[in-house]
Amino acid sequence: MSVLQFHRVADEVHAKPSRRWLVRDVLVPFAATRLLLIVVAWAGFHWVKTPFRTHKWEVGINHMMSPIKGQLSADTHPLVNMWSRWDSEWYLSVAKNGYEFTPGKESNVAFFPLYPCAVRALHYIFPLRSDAGWLLLGILLSNGSLLLSLVCLNRLVRLDYDDAMAARTVLYLCLFPTTLFLSAFYSESLYLACVLGAFYQARRGRWLLAGLLAALAAIGRAPGGLVAIALGFEYLQQKKFQWRQIKLDCLAFLLAPAAVAAHMAFFKWRFGDWFVIFKVEAIKSWSRTLTPPWVTLGTFFQRPHAGKGTHDSYLDLVFTLALLCLTIFAALRLRLSYAVYAVLTVIFITSWGYLTSIPRFGVVIFPIVIALALLGLNDTFNRTYLIVSGGIAAYCMFTFSHWGWLG
Repeated sequence: MSVLQFHRVADEVHAKPSRRWLVRDVLVPFAATRLLLIVVAWAGFHWVKTPFRTHKWEVGINHMMSPIKGQLSADTHPLVNMWSRWDSEWYLSVAKNGYEFTPGKESNVAFFPLYPCAVRALHYIFPLRSDAGWLLLGILLSNGSLLLSLVCLNRLVRLDYDDAMAARTVLYLCLFPTTLFLSAFYSESLYLACVLGAFYQARRGRWLLAGLLAALAAIGRAPGGLVAIALGFEYLQQKKFQWRQIKLDCLAFLLAPAAVAAHMAFFKWRFGDWFVIFKVEAIKSWSRTLTPPWVTLGTFFQRPHAGKGTHDSYLDLVFTLALLCLTIFAALRLRLSYAVYAVLTVIFITSWGYLTSIPRFGVVIFPIVIALALLGLNDTFNRTYLIVSGGIAAYCMFTFSHWGWLG
């Protein structure tokens, strides 16, 4: 055997284990955790048939959304209903009917267009006319986006750490307390796929593609516009903060604010108001206005409904405090651009007067998950996280599927 043949065989031997990472480190954790959540919700439907909230809806035997009549229909579209609660109705309304706005009332203009537009695009390909069909397409889109997110996360972590660290990070995300939102009829997983894709392409120096993905993130969720700022720090870090190294490729970061401007311009054309989103968020039933984070935290206990499991519950408070601690840890230990993204996002989501929905918003802050995986180098922490977070994830899935408020 020649030296060249020997090296070729050796490369093949070493390559074979690496080809298994997709199944071992991504597909298995994804499938196992989604199955766990499905079993929890399905068993819950059969054991506890009374929902936590009355006057809610479910997909019935006619495949359309209708009010729940006393008890949940455990065997009617369970795989659709368990993933379709709360804001799912808003996203579905945008996907089916476009944006609507009535001054002084709740409106779907508060929800960003990337996810519902993607659902509508799928519907053009697979024209399932019933509500069950629309929701099923969105759930498939969410889980496909989650798989893509897990692949991107694994590859991104591998740029700085070993395979075990990458695998643990993926597992931790799959068992994150509010991981259910990454599979539900919600925008989180598609947004996360865009964010992780943007950071991965930026790490590889593909700035135009990173900018395009950041632009998609900017119309995916409200904090999406902050991604471009974090990528700007990544760009400068790779250029060693030498201004002479800056080239025209940095203009790719303007795509994100341009996407936000286009979204606002659409509302100006459609409803005659650039800032219709802020007006809808500020209506009495939602009462979300820009507020300094320290004021949001300081007034938590002053609200009469705090801790009652509706809005601003103690679960929100505990999660927020944990998020703040992990953000500080991430800022000290992780790459500058990751730290900037985590810090800016946490500041943003705590700047609306309420801690409502922060457990859901936190699932897309990927540096938090990497920080947890770093702590997971300690065996005791690793076992504790898997048990505790897995248990909370199961509880959240049961609560969500039964119309309990989580965010």
